[in-house]
This record gives sequence, C-alpha cells and structure tokens, in this order.
Amino acid sequence: MESWKNLIPTPALVLNYNIMEKNMKYVAKFARENNVKLRHHVKTAKTPIVAHIQMKLAGDAAEGIAVAKVGEAEIYRQCGFDDILIANQVLDPNHIERLMKLTKYTKIRVVVDSEKNILDLSKSTVRNSTELEVLIDIDLGMGRTGVKPYEPALKLAQFAEAHEGIKVVGLQGYEGHLTPQTNYDLRKEQTEEAMNQLIATRDLLNENGFNIDYISASGSGTFTFSGKIDGITEIQPGTYVYSDEHICRVCSDFEPAATVLSTITNNTGRRLYTMDAGEKALETADGNPLFKDYPKCRFRVVTEEHTQFKSGVKDELEIGQKVELIPAHICITVNLYDYIHVVKDGEYIGKWAILARGKNY
Repeated sequence: MESWKNLIPTPALVLNYNIMEKNMKYVAKFARENNVKLRHHVKTAKTPIVAHIQMKLAGDAAEGIAVAKVGEAEIYRQCGFDDILIANQVLDPNHIERLMKLTKYTKIRVVVDSEKNILDLSKSTVRNSTELEVLIDIDLGMGRTGVKPYEPALKLAQFAEAHEGIKVVGLQGYEGHLTPQTNYDLRKEQTEEAMNQLIATRDLLNENGFNIDYISASGSGTFTFSGKIDGITEIQPGTYVYSDEHICRVCSDFEPAATVLSTITNNTGRRLYTMDAGEKALETADGNPLFKDYPKCRFRVVTEEHTQFKSGVKDELEIGQKVELIPAHICITVNLYDYIHVVKDGEYIGKWAILARGKNY
C-alpha cells in the first residue's frame, strides 16, 4: 500500500495533483491553440486554490471563472477572483440583493431567461444604484433553462435592454445533454449544430441593433468541438479538472484525479467485504463508483456508513486495506467533504479546504 494512504483517515476525498495538472494543461493548451477563452467553471472543485492553479496554467487564455450560485461567487470573490459569471439564473430576492452587493466591487454577470427575472433584477439595480450585465440564456435542447433561440431570444434581449440597470452583453448556451453521447461523430455533429444555433441567434440580435460578440458555451464533454467554431468566444468546462467515470468514458484524454479513499472493515464471506464509505461519503445517484486497481470488484449494498461489495476472483484484499474509488459524478461527491487531501509525486502534501462546499444558495 502506498505510504500516503496511512496518513489519511477514511472515508476521505483524495486528489492526485499530478493528474489534475495534466488535465488542466490539456484544456489550457486547447484554448490557446484554438484562440478561445477559458472560463473555468468552479462548481466541480469548489476550492479556490484549484482555480488559481488553473488560471496560472492557462495564462492569457484564462477569462475569469464561472460559478453556479451567488454563494460560490461570494467565496471566490473573497479569494481574489474579480471576473465572475454566474452561469445560472438568480431569482430569489435574497440572492438578488447579495448579487447587487457584488456588483459594487466585482465584474460579475448573470444569465437570464425570463421577463419576470429581468424585471426583478432591474428593480434591484435601481434600488441599489448599480448596473448589471447579463447574458441571454439559450436552450440548445437540454430543456432545463433558457429561452428558445432566434426570435424568442431576440424578444427577451429587447425586453432586457428596455429596462433600467440591465445591459445585454452576450449569449450563453449549454449543450450538457450531449455529453453522455458516446458516439464521437454524433456528439461532434450535434454540438456543432447547437453552436450554429447560438451564432445565428447572435447574428439576429446584431441585425436588430445589438452589438454582441460574446458567446459563452460548453462543458467538459463537448468543448473540443465548440471551442473550434468561429464565433464561440469562450468555453466554461469544470468537471475535467478532477474528472470522473462519466467524463473519462467519453473523453479519453482525461484521467480521474480525485478519488474517495475507503478502508475495508470486514470480510463477511467468500469474496465478500464491507468498507467504511457509504452514502454519506459516496454519490451513487448517477451510478456506482469504480474500484481503482480492482476493476472486478462490484457493489452489492450501499447504506449510510458502509458499502458491501464482492471482489474479483483474483483480487487479494484484507481487513484494514485502503482502496480508492473513482466517482461516477465527481461534482456531487466533492460537495460531501470539507477538505480534499492532496498527493503530489506520490507524497502526501496536506489538505485543501473546500471553501465553497454547501454554497448552494
């Protein structure tokens, strides 16, 4: 067993620094070579030091960060980030008031997709004597948020521009529903079609008096397609930094950098074991994690504090042994932990606080 494992109490979230850096360099190199800006989405790592490392590696290609919630924006602003895109709608009155405070000393933008939201934001800018830049959120087929492209987007942009304190500066589109597509050619074709809708919508807005040259799009599973299309000015992937089973299945250039470390606590039968990582330590809604180094191990029962599993025929396991698990969905897994333990060059170098953990509001 690697010596660093003895230094970490389990269950624990562990980061292989070298793999994380390799993943980061791959995306930074892509951004530079394709003349597209990289807006690192921090909703995965939730750890400001990780974003600082990525910004440094990306250099001139870096274009601030994207966050999911106002709470994340507040944490990252305190940690020195001053170009922040909230890549979701901000609707709750409390959230809006906190957003307005951020506009006083931060370059911060949000996305909008409804007249109601625009009205509320406008009223708040007036009350707070401030202004807010917004992107029109375009639904590219995911059906989760966003207004339809073309005429509906134009109508909403015109509505926004007519209201005090609101300035339309760009478009956002997220084609996340295409990430699970394992057929490379089909994923490429569908992503390009989605980007063409974004660009055509931008052209329609500009033909009607707007002057927009800012389009933010894409995630870890599709940026290699969208980032090559003329007119897409920035990409905002996030999962790639740590990666997980889902992303590695469709993007072989990435490796899982973050794992859950667990200790085998019982040998309950022939090839039957129990470990100390259960539902409170593992996210399983999107599928069970994979056993690193033991691909034949299979989950049987997951409860609050334990997981029962069956080993492969040739696996040699014992009570007290520590095993690593590759999460199916790393973003939710990270949000279960206060710290991530960092291993670099095979040595344990300490733990980083996941400062934006739980900032879901």
